[in-house]
Amino acid sequence: MNTTKEIRFKTINKTTLAKAYGVPPRTIKLWLQPIEKQIGEYLGKNFNPKQVELIVSILGQPEDLDLITSAHTSKLI
Repeated sequence: MNTTKEIRFKTINKTTLAKAYGVPPRTIKLWLQPIEKQIGEYLGKNFNPKQVELIVSILGQPEDLDLITSAHTSKLI
């Protein structure tokens, strides 16, 4: 039986995003400035999972993916 890992992004704030990328919050802020229109509004001091997915697709995979995802294992028959 095969299993696959389905990655789901969590709702996170800028500090958590910075920790995942291993950079200071100020650096994350600078990295996000050019793509603010693409990722949408930063509401309630959090990025929603779709925004996090878009950020990762633009910036690349962070050093600590576990901080921004919840992995679910599915069984394939």
